[in-house]
Amino acid sequence: MAEGPPDRNKSKKLSEAKRQNTNALIASNLRGYYESIVEEGTPSHLLDLLERLHVAEEEAKSRKP
Repeated sequence: MAEGPPDRNKSKKLSEAKRQNTNALIASNLRGYYESIVEEGTPSHLLDLLERLHVAEEEAKSRKP
């Protein structure tokens, strides 16, 4: 037995295609956003902070008996 009238099956296929197109659009937008963030790089003040943290950790390790 068929899964309903042919129009309903066509509607399901269109709905699935629309969902896939929407998902593809979302994925494309997220990819573009991610790439723009990566291209910006890490701000210098954050790199400085990470370097100071690294130095502080190394000093703490060297003080331990």
